[in-house]
Amino acid sequence: MKTREQLRAERASVMVAGLKPDIIRDYTTEVRAFPSLVHQAGLAPALAMLRAKGGIAKAFLYDHVSAWVCESTYDEPKGDALALIVKNPAVCLLHAQEEALAFSTWLKRFVEAREPKARKA
Repeated sequence: MKTREQLRAERASVMVAGLKPDIIRDYTTEVRAFPSLVHQAGLAPALAMLRAKGGIAKAFLYDHVSAWVCESTYDEPKGDALALIVKNPAVCLLHAQEEALAFSTWLKRFVEAREPKARKA
């Protein structure tokens, strides 16, 4: 049986491996900024900003975090994180936020491992 950290790492690895080389630099920028945005505004506003601002890198980050949060927190692999956050109690939001932050750490690790130049950017 795998630990929660192993599950996060495995899923993040698959998601980052699926990114096209031309968006890695922008994705790296977004994934680095995401934890600060969550700490400042909260998970729901951070996801809403990713969704509203547009851009391929933001869309991929939204999709990746949303997919993990839906699966790990709400047990709905095909759901939308923003919709589930609005529908569920605040206690679920706290768990979702913890998961999103932990998962974004793995996304950042794998994207930096994939593109060593991104570490210096």
